[in-house]
Amino acid sequence: MKNLFFALLLFFVIFTGYPLVFVFWKSADVSIHLFPIVWSSISVRQSLFNSIFLAISVTIATSIIGFPLAYVMSFVKIPAKNFWRKAFLVPLVAPPFVSAIAMRQILSRFGPVNLVLMKLGITTTPIDFLGTGLTGIFILQVLHLYPIIYLNILSSLENIETSCIEAAENLGASLLQNFRKIIFPLSLPGYFAGAFLVFIWSLTDLGTPIVFDYPNLIPVLIFQSLTDIYSNPAGYVLIIFICILAMILFFFTRYLLVKMSFVGIARYKTTMEPLRISTPVSIAISVSLGLLLFISLLPHISVILNSISQRWFFTILPDRWTFQYYRDVFLHPIAKISLINSTVYCIITGILILAISVATGMILSRTQIKGKNILESFVILPMAVPGIVFAFSYVLAFSETTIDPRNFPVFLLIIAYVLRRLPFAVRAVVANFQQIDISCEEAAFNLGASRWKTFVSITMPMLRSGIIAGFIFSFAFSMMEVSSSLILVNKQQYFPLAKGIYQLAGRITDGPYIASALGVLGMIVSFAALMIIHRISGKQEISFSI
Repeated sequence: MKNLFFALLLFFVIFTGYPLVFVFWKSADVSIHLFPIVWSSISVRQSLFNSIFLAISVTIATSIIGFPLAYVMSFVKIPAKNFWRKAFLVPLVAPPFVSAIAMRQILSRFGPVNLVLMKLGITTTPIDFLGTGLTGIFILQVLHLYPIIYLNILSSLENIETSCIEAAENLGASLLQNFRKIIFPLSLPGYFAGAFLVFIWSLTDLGTPIVFDYPNLIPVLIFQSLTDIYSNPAGYVLIIFICILAMILFFFTRYLLVKMSFVGIARYKTTMEPLRISTPVSIAISVSLGLLLFISLLPHISVILNSISQRWFFTILPDRWTFQYYRDVFLHPIAKISLINSTVYCIITGILILAISVATGMILSRTQIKGKNILESFVILPMAVPGIVFAFSYVLAFSETTIDPRNFPVFLLIIAYVLRRLPFAVRAVVANFQQIDISCEEAAFNLGASRWKTFVSITMPMLRSGIIAGFIFSFAFSMMEVSSSLILVNKQQYFPLAKGIYQLAGRITDGPYIASALGVLGMIVSFAALMIIHRISGKQEISFSI
């Protein structure tokens, strides 16, 4: 077991510790000397302000949506609640990077949204939804990310011991007092975990502003700096800023979560009768949920419509339809190679994540090896470090080596996929290990079974559901990974799906439509993965906790 521990530790040191230390040392050295020069650039200052403003705005907007949605799903009796709980997972299946291709047309001055508003008499002149491009990015990020806050708050609310609420009610507390003194404080750990993920995701989102052709954001400047990284210091300065900010927020959030985790989950958890409401209020809530879901699905609908439209100009819906672009996905050289490559990359990623997560989970849950906390820290580190920082560090740290991503990016691309998804898989596996009664394994040892025989015959069958869910999650969400795919891969023969969509979206003929068809296929895979995981996990809510 110690050999396995040291092998895993060596893996993380090489592919997590070394690149980050290298880029931090290199960037810090450059930043100290050249920070005043970089900061003197108006575009850099404007991009920094835009990025922080966008991230704060998206976090606030997603909080406004996520809080009431989670409370309604937890405490209010409404018709078809199971449907609504599943439906609000759907916005997660397509990153804004994919949706942006078609949303530019949907939200344009004479696009379907403006045409509907003018036909209804709500406005007489087209509304500039996209503005300079930042508005469109904001809209797409909010619609994609609010489920993260919703799911995390919902997970916290589901873990509240309802006897606390019932005791307060028995002492005469009103509904408002219960909310203010018990429900709201106990939901904050989930909220802060979700808010951190939303803020960092929005701050470091590279794909959406590139598709919207909006250059004045920090991730875009970092991406552009890679073309002349050895002569342009801006990339170093910006990457050190992003890295430090993300890590400060991550560890501050974890500190808050530890301080606020003052109520545990009871061994025998009771359920509370949902709040009954009048029929008019129930109808109003259902209509509001339906409207929110429809708006949330507009990006997905737009991508689907774009993928089957032959002509779509000055009309609410396409006036000519075709499925030609789905056939072109398997014929167009860029689309075909990116689809094949991503399938292979993600299968390998899923297998590696399964092996590493099970091995790591066993060490963390079943051994007393000194230093296992270091291994755990390496596992969760990718949650603190944005994907764009990882990709940037790989380009610099492994330049002019046998695994230089500029020559052969596949190896490091798969490693990046693994590290980005590994924290969630390890967390799930460790949770499964904790549910397994260790006395079963001890009995096997006492009967003479080897550690391997015990693992294969007893432990593995009990981990089966978590392993299957981990593989599906890793496969589906690695396929839609954006930052690593755009930064690490430049040669067409190695394009993954995200890079193929990006290249096709920039072509003025049929490229955006084929890109939309590719995006729809990715959405189908992601949605199927979410539903399978939801079923395997005992229909419990998915959470993105840190």
